[in-house]
Amino acid sequence: MILIIKYELEKLIKNKAFLLSGIISLLVVSGIFLVGYYYSQVTYADRNNADKGYPDYYSNVSNKYSGEFNDEKVEEVLSSYVDIYQSEHVGDKRPFDVFSWYIAEAFFPNGEDVYLNMNDAVENGKKLTLDQIGIRTIQEVGFASFQNPLKLEGYNTWNDLFMVTNYLFMLASLFIIVICSSVFSVESASNINQLLVSTKYGRGKLTIGKIMVATTVSILIFLIIQLISFGFFYYFYGIGGWNGSIQTNFLMKLFNFPMEMNHLEVYLLVIGVQFIGLISIVGSTLLISSMTKSPFASLAISLGVFFLPFLLGQVFQSGNIAKLLNLFPIQHYQVKEMLTIMETDAVFFFRHFTPNVLLTITIGLVIKVLSDLIVCLKMKYSQVK
Repeated sequence: MILIIKYELEKLIKNKAFLLSGIISLLVVSGIFLVGYYYSQVTYADRNNADKGYPDYYSNVSNKYSGEFNDEKVEEVLSSYVDIYQSEHVGDKRPFDVFSWYIAEAFFPNGEDVYLNMNDAVENGKKLTLDQIGIRTIQEVGFASFQNPLKLEGYNTWNDLFMVTNYLFMLASLFIIVICSSVFSVESASNINQLLVSTKYGRGKLTIGKIMVATTVSILIFLIIQLISFGFFYYFYGIGGWNGSIQTNFLMKLFNFPMEMNHLEVYLLVIGVQFIGLISIVGSTLLISSMTKSPFASLAISLGVFFLPFLLGQVFQSGNIAKLLNLFPIQHYQVKEMLTIMETDAVFFFRHFTPNVLLTITIGLVIKVLSDLIVCLKMKYSQVK
């Protein structure tokens, strides 16, 4: 069996589709990291702030205001923010506070241009106070409450990690579909499968070896990409803010999310759900590959099966059809959308988040197991022509 696995691994790696898609994926990954981390809003703001004489401005501000999230904390953050905004350091010399800016966006009164009002006040030699601005309370904004208070930490950097994770899952899925779609179909296209099934191990161990190699390589691709991503994230930002409540991520705006989770817990959950979704993609793609006689046809059908739930989801946005569509992996590639659809039975099957997550994981595992079983049975009982 070891020799079979080694043979299938070498054949997969030497496949032109694997090599070509691997090179393209490396280029795309580099672009994702470049845009997601090096040219992110936080990195760009920090470089500009450093040029203005405010080095490490984001980390200094986020560390200063980290802690229990309450109305007093909001007032403290925004009081300093509006004071600096209206200070003598105006125009090009004013630091760009991306941490406080999004908090202000959530708590400043709706339907009123507060920045325009502050600019007018400064031009007249005055300053607006928070009382004059009239900021909203946590309850008015609609934040969820739990037995333990919410925590405010640096959130912008974790939003960058979530965004990069979104794109990496999509890229990994497409890469894996490309390499798995030819595992069986390339042999069918050249009629080598007829020779293989007539050999001693062609109907059993060879099929299992193909499935094991394709699954293992796919898992390694996903994990390596995610580990590299987290390495870049750590290099650029560190892991500060990991224990901040997901509700206080003012870029994601999940203020009333019903689960008490921090950024790290959400990240690990998302990776876990995406991982299960990925192996279900491997299973369905191998099944399609075993039923087609052309690598191109296998690839086209596999891509159609992958994207179809997303396209149908744009049409069916409620009801049982929408709930079924939301079980598919492509519906979970965006962190915010995954958390949103799983928190309610309006577009999922249960009223609570945890049962919906468990259902999604179960369905993904069932798809993988059933697909592999069908492939094994099909190859075992296939007829030699």
